Amino acid sequence: VLTRAAPNIMSVEGHEMSAELVPDGPSVVAEVEEHGGLPDEASETEQEENDDNAANIPADRQTRSSLATMQELSFYLGPGFLISVAYMDPGNWATNISGGATYGTALLWVIVLASVMAMGIQIVAAKLGIATGKDVALLCRESLPKSVVYILWVAAELAMIATDMAEIIGAAIGFQLVSNFPLWAGAVLAGVSSFALLAVRTAFTSGYRIIEFVVMAFVGIIAFVFVIELFIAKPSAHLIFSGLKPTIPDTEALYIAIGILGATVMPHSVYLHPDIVQDRRSRLVEEKGNTEDVHRNHLRFESVDTVLALIGAMFVNAAMLIVAATALNGTGIDTVEDAYTTVQSIFGEYASVLFGVALIAAGLSSSLVATMAGQTVMDGFLNWSVNVWIRRSVTLLPSLAIVVVGLEPTKVLVASQVALSFELPFVLIPLVYFTRKPDLMGSFVNSKVTTAVMCIIVGVIVVLNMWLLVSMAIGI
Repeated sequence: VLTRAAPNIMSVEGHEMSAELVPDGPSVVAEVEEHGGLPDEASETEQEENDDNAANIPADRQTRSSLATMQELSFYLGPGFLISVAYMDPGNWATNISGGATYGTALLWVIVLASVMAMGIQIVAAKLGIATGKDVALLCRESLPKSVVYILWVAAELAMIATDMAEIIGAAIGFQLVSNFPLWAGAVLAGVSSFALLAVRTAFTSGYRIIEFVVMAFVGIIAFVFVIELFIAKPSAHLIFSGLKPTIPDTEALYIAIGILGATVMPHSVYLHPDIVQDRRSRLVEEKGNTEDVHRNHLRFESVDTVLALIGAMFVNAAMLIVAATALNGTGIDTVEDAYTTVQSIFGEYASVLFGVALIAAGLSSSLVATMAGQTVMDGFLNWSVNVWIRRSVTLLPSLAIVVVGLEPTKVLVASQVALSFELPFVLIPLVYFTRKPDLMGSFVNSKVTTAVMCIIVGVIVVLNMWLLVSMAIGI
């Protein structure tokens, strides 16, 4: 380090040097005096060390900056993973297994397309919550005619029932497969387990952090299982990449494709996402102020959280379909239970047990998220605060009734996902409507491009639904 002294001239053994250029420290001065001049080699060596140190300063700063960014990101991670579990629930299992077993990887492109659509939808939903401090249902109640609000509420509640039905039946199948219980016993165990998870949620009322960690653990289990399943199945690259070419072989494939769409882009996750970002929004406003910069930084990190989580969900869904295509295609098997048995016979007992454990994790975690979404919907649309335990008990009844009646579970799961696809426009149209309003969103208002893309997504969903209805009506 060079120090500045008075601008006098120092004479050392006949050499004149500006004091400004003399290195600070007695060792160098002594060396100059001892050798009768400037030590060229020593000076060059020290200069090289100084250059190295100077070169390391930006790298150190960059490392510290990266660590600070990662630490800040860890604060924001959570809501995206809560949402992502809705994208790998048992309904997804049913549609992916049906699609893979019947059509191989021909519908893999639908999973990729639906996942990309989901990322955009969820980021816009999170933006609505961050910019306004409100969720879709609440804004509907405040802004729309009562008749419209009631229609939207009924559609949302039907979606919650279909969602919860898929979660409980899926977990019941998982318990049945792993423990050899009858399906009704698996459903009861799934219901009891869902109450236990709900107790964890209600025990920690100060935010969502604990339940975020619980759901992250479930997501980790599901992803880990399918990494192993893929490793065991060893699908060829040709099999995978051939599924990325858009094609709909027939009406049954269209039915499953729409089920995949409904299972991937979940209505209740769109209702819930703007609500669960409020916990961090409130803390940020309290600590840093209610400013645009604070909210924009929040949105940036929440977008990363959402994309990371949904990429993981896309991998899980794609892995399900690929494993089904590898093990089940051409066997005539298209149910979750038969898939379990076939995976056991082809890949071994451990693979089938992991399959069942992951199904239980998907069902229970998704059930908890669906219950939270149901609370958000009722509070928002009607301003009713129903006890969460009562709501959990009521929404459990349709699932138990289906098990008691003896309907084929996988077909019920696929049908529930198709029904969810029909519900999607009822939440996406209000989302687009609110996020394009400058007086509501301020500087966070959707750009024309974003609005156009969102309208295209809604249009694709509506067209596919209408296509399915017409195809089924004329028997194509």
